[in-house]
Amino acid sequence: MKSKTIYLDSHASTPVDQDVLSEMLPYFTEHYGNGNHKAGLKTNSALEKARFQVSNLIGARPSEIIFTSGATEAINMGLLGLVDGNATNRNHIVTQRTEHSAVLQCIEVIKQKGYRVTILDVDSVGRIDVKQLQQVITNDTLVVAIMLANNEIGTVQPVEEIGKICRNTGTKFFCDITQGVGWHLINVDTMNIDLATMSSHKIYGPRGVGALFVRRLKTKVTINPILFGGGQERGFRPGTYNIPGIVGFGKACELQQLNSKENYDHIRTMRDRLHNSLLSSIDGVTLNGCLKNRHPGNLNISISNVTGEELIGALPNIIFSTSSACASGSAKPSHVISSITTDRNVLKGSFRFGINKYNTLEEIDFVIERIVELVDK
Repeated sequence: MKSKTIYLDSHASTPVDQDVLSEMLPYFTEHYGNGNHKAGLKTNSALEKARFQVSNLIGARPSEIIFTSGATEAINMGLLGLVDGNATNRNHIVTQRTEHSAVLQCIEVIKQKGYRVTILDVDSVGRIDVKQLQQVITNDTLVVAIMLANNEIGTVQPVEEIGKICRNTGTKFFCDITQGVGWHLINVDTMNIDLATMSSHKIYGPRGVGALFVRRLKTKVTINPILFGGGQERGFRPGTYNIPGIVGFGKACELQQLNSKENYDHIRTMRDRLHNSLLSSIDGVTLNGCLKNRHPGNLNISISNVTGEELIGALPNIIFSTSSACASGSAKPSHVISSITTDRNVLKGSFRFGINKYNTLEEIDFVIERIVELVDK
């Protein structure tokens, strides 16, 4: 075990499932046609099968799924496209401080277009106050952008309540479900979600592919394209399809739906074992995030007088992170941790474990042993 690399950074990216890879391989070397001919029909059929698999995971219709290169592109398409297609007088947007940087940066661009923005504070575990949300929504509010599960601390927001508030006020609900999809039961209809974004590589699929859900029935959502070209994806996302990636994404969604309960229990058991053992063996362990409402594989903690960087340096064979992968390289404290605490030790010392279905209890026990040993020193 000492020489083995133990990967615990699955909120950044998961390994590709072997069944997913097997499904993808023929579309690299056998079924590569692109066009309105016999060879192209095979890939078109695979494309629509994947669209069904993705939509089925979240309770959507296949026609409501737009394939993208990942969640970041989907976020840009959804928010910027919604604003560009806004034919109403609504010019107010609501979001939260712990939202993903892709959402916050998009909203900053939208703000420059003259939109008013309200950024909700979160409590000490990273959840918004739905009563405050109700108070800030007005007849001018176009969209509320609140994610499902936080990518750093794993906190899950009260999405059902948010959706009801939005539907009752005629406000669009934009939800980044990237970290929660497959782990938390998602139904975009019952949750009143109007736009949703997700990435394949968070659920054992390949990198470089994701999706944007745009509601077409009930309260239809209008977005304008922000990319232009050959007209693929009904003109919303032009460009040659990444068929192998899309096929893998679809298969990953299918597997996640079939095996979510078994994987959820296994992953949560390992997460709880890691958390409880560190808490009982080390003084000064602080959980960053919500104990009850969080991603089953997430553990973001701080240890007094120990920084995440120190642990990473001392544990080269154990892979974990001190912030989200998207913010790595930044000298600033995480904007998520900064939103839930002002404690300098926590700001400086927080680190994140992301546990996946391929991890084992043996690995978790080894990690516990090594961290306790290092902190004792």
